[in-house]
Amino acid sequence: DKCRLCGIKVEIVTHIISACKMLAQREYKRRHDKVCTYVHWHLCNIKGFSAGDKWYTHRAEKVLEDEHTKLLWDFNVQTDRVIEHRRPDIILIDKESKVCFLIDVAVPGDHNVDFKEIEKLDNYSDLRTEIERMWNVKAHIIPVVIGALGSIPEKLTNFLDRLKIKYDIGTMQKTAILGSAHILRKVLS
Repeated sequence: DKCRLCGIKVEIVTHIISACKMLAQREYKRRHDKVCTYVHWHLCNIKGFSAGDKWYTHRAEKVLEDEHTKLLWDFNVQTDRVIEHRRPDIILIDKESKVCFLIDVAVPGDHNVDFKEIEKLDNYSDLRTEIERMWNVKAHIIPVVIGALGSIPEKLTNFLDRLKIKYDIGTMQKTAILGSAHILRKVLS
């Protein structure tokens, strides 16, 4: 009854879709990046960057910038002091209002969504403080957490509303669920 990939844990659905170390760097990351791409595409659209017609064909560029906005994808922030968590998934900087959003996405097991949201807020608090000091902006942490089977934390809509994007929670949930279904098919076939 051990997992056919890691051979350590019992092979149950929750282990396969969210806890197997053998799937973390590839399959879980692919699912995570799809949810992240959805948010990035919407940010590109509201900020006037080229994004294409469909979010699911969107390819995020590392750096997008104009005179009003800077949008960074998977960017490692260089800081003056040692900070463990300094690579959020997306950084949005509004140059005019001097506001920065540190957006980090997670697709954990559904039983972990509330914990993961709190963890993201804790992990990036030092980076937020350092960015405010270095870049002279007001920074906000936006954890985007969608469970592998679609559950969401209570505060997700509040966080997404801060970005002023037109989002659909159902599409984000569907993206996570389809990613989980792909993982299950791949492992169990």
